[in-house]
Amino acid sequence: MSKIKKILGIDLGTTYSCVAYINEYGHAEVIPNAEGDRTTPSVVWFDGQRAVVGQEAKEMSNIYPNNVCSFIKRNMGNDDFTFDVDGVVYAPEHVSSLILRKLVKDASQSLGEEIKDVVITCPAYFFIKEREATKRAGEIAGLNVLQIVNEPTAAAFAYGIKTNETSHERFVIVYDLGGGTFDTTVIRVSPQGVDVVCTDGDHQLGGKDWDDRLVQHLTKRFNEETRQHFDPADDIEFYHEILQKAEQCKKQLTDKTSTKTTISYQGNKTQIEIKREEFEQMTEDLVERTIELTRSMLSIAKTKGCTKFDQMILVGGSSRMPMITNQLQKTFSSKPLIFEPDEAVAKGAAMIGNNAYLQNLIDEKLKQRSGGLTIGTASSADVTMAAKQVAEENSYSLDIVKNSLKRAKNVSSKTFGITILDGYDEDGRPLLSFSNLLYRNTPLPAEKTEQYATIAANQTTVVIELVENSCDAPRQGEQEPIIALEETTSLWNGELPVQPNLPQYSPIDVTFRIDENGRLTISAYDPASDKKLEKSIPDQDMSLTAQAATKRSLELIVE
Repeated sequence: MSKIKKILGIDLGTTYSCVAYINEYGHAEVIPNAEGDRTTPSVVWFDGQRAVVGQEAKEMSNIYPNNVCSFIKRNMGNDDFTFDVDGVVYAPEHVSSLILRKLVKDASQSLGEEIKDVVITCPAYFFIKEREATKRAGEIAGLNVLQIVNEPTAAAFAYGIKTNETSHERFVIVYDLGGGTFDTTVIRVSPQGVDVVCTDGDHQLGGKDWDDRLVQHLTKRFNEETRQHFDPADDIEFYHEILQKAEQCKKQLTDKTSTKTTISYQGNKTQIEIKREEFEQMTEDLVERTIELTRSMLSIAKTKGCTKFDQMILVGGSSRMPMITNQLQKTFSSKPLIFEPDEAVAKGAAMIGNNAYLQNLIDEKLKQRSGGLTIGTASSADVTMAAKQVAEENSYSLDIVKNSLKRAKNVSSKTFGITILDGYDEDGRPLLSFSNLLYRNTPLPAEKTEQYATIAANQTTVVIELVENSCDAPRQGEQEPIIALEETTSLWNGELPVQPNLPQYSPIDVTFRIDENGRLTISAYDPASDKKLEKSIPDQDMSLTAQAATKRSLELIVE
């Protein structure tokens, strides 16, 4: 039996979550939850001292809507969003930590040992704040978060390994339509592993939007047939009930051309039939939005050497809807492959985590054998010999250990730069603009240095403001060196002391570095004084309110 340490791959989804690990034979395997289901609803019911996660919580949304939190992933990294219950204010990462505790608790019980090491996935376009919130959720749950991995990268990795598509180079589109988020990504699958070429997405687009359209439709039909003027917003309990009926109808219309549901409210009752054709008509603009994003992403891929793609794989539970496959095939003249839509992401995350662990073991053997060499610097013969040792000592096949050498590389999902002075208006007031330094879809890790200058003589400090490009699709201004400041979001600012009595336009060097996990470091350097200002983003500091909520979330019994 393999002695390899178990690492969990967790697809922390908007509507459903999934956990996988690498079994004793070296294969990715989904771990059912305590209820025996392979996925767990990402819903939390706050019931006094209990935090109930999963299907029971979802069912309680009709009865205790103010105590049930769902779709929390859509607000990860949003400082303005909180869920208030029982006098405690929870940030999205606190709610997510409860979901993670349930997932890992069930997995540990199933495997018969406590597991703390995890790889958690997130949408590809999540960046600094969203990724850090996801990582912090794992840490609040008491987990050792090894990596935050892009969902399409994980899915493509699982696809490449399972189908043996890594034997030669292929370009694959990963179309990931989940319950609350959408990603579309071009990935290069090769013998070396999986490299993201470019990505796009919308974290406010997912299966829930299809559900909401059905809620609107069912409400309209109910009012017409009962001559009522019911608004779901007037009764949150009934809203949750009709929302669950809408989700059931959506799932049934995947396999059937029509379905019926019964709605009862305040003594009025009616049965409503919905045909797949009308469902597709009322949601065709949502499908078209995913098509637009995919087209935009493919146009960028062409500039990076991907003139055609070999396969389109669909992941995410919402990709099962027939309208998705039909419209994609019609638009791109290629039949998509639905690839383990609920499980591929978790399995890929488990593979990536396991591979990283095996690579560390190989590196340790190389250092012992060759005085400090690593996988990247040793000869292929030495690497193979080290891999053979790892395989023998851990009861793994050599092929599986050598397979761990396949990489998974991501790109930056945002464009980053700094605020600069871009001249003066006719009244002599300064005009500020945004100077791009690191562009979206730059392969990671990445580093870029740009030289700027002081704006006046005898400055004592230079203000450095880190800014994120927040332009809308088709990502206007993303590849422009200078854009308007109103199209950006400020992330941090600091002051760099400079050499006294410097003349105007004295040089200041600004460097951006982003590592493989999306952690960004900005540094500003004054050559005249040899002084340097450096800041890593994100910042781990928590407010007193966040600390109190963390303490409260840890005191809850998770079921």
